[in-house]
Amino acid sequence: MVQNMNYFAERYRLKISWVVGIASLFIVFFTKSRYQEGGLYDLFKVLGYSLIIIATLGRIWASIYICGRKDEEVCQDGPYSIIRNPLYVFSFIGAVGVILGSKILILFLIVMPLFIFNYYFVICSEERRLLQMFGDKFAAYCAKVERITPNFNNYWTQEKLQIEPKVIVRSMLHASFFMWIIVALEILEYLKGAGVNDQGLIPTLWVLPF
Repeated sequence: MVQNMNYFAERYRLKISWVVGIASLFIVFFTKSRYQEGGLYDLFKVLGYSLIIIATLGRIWASIYICGRKDEEVCQDGPYSIIRNPLYVFSFIGAVGVILGSKILILFLIVMPLFIFNYYFVICSEERRLLQMFGDKFAAYCAKVERITPNFNNYWTQEKLQIEPKVIVRSMLHASFFMWIIVALEILEYLKGAGVNDQGLIPTLWVLPF
């Protein structure tokens, strides 16, 4: 049962993410939080955008090290010397940032449980596959570096990295997705506020408690 869940989560990771993303987009488009005009929510927005920037830079950093090496060797340097799954951790940080930036905090109750549940099985499936591929070498790496808890004392990096330009550009474009969300949220906030008689160009169908 658990193995089936691991396989399903890894195989359909992107599709599940798209479904959750589209559902969240609908909520962001047509709802608003009751208190989102307050100063506290403006602080949440600034914090959210800061986390999105961190997530973007972090995913680019991790992509530089993993591109061209995934499934070819055990990547153990750079961000992978601190934590075993930096791409997923930075994605989590980005997801938190998007929710804070949207000011629809109820999304924490919807998105975060699904994110954690899905990626737990994705990580388990990937680690089982890597253990089969690399054996004791990957087991030793797991014993030294935690799955999602960073240990900065472990950090080390090679003096030179061999990078494939096409792969790195594609990875950086994927990582910059979070930055485009900032632009989208700003445009959406304008459209929901612009209009006549306090009615935005995008209607608010529901007012959420937070």
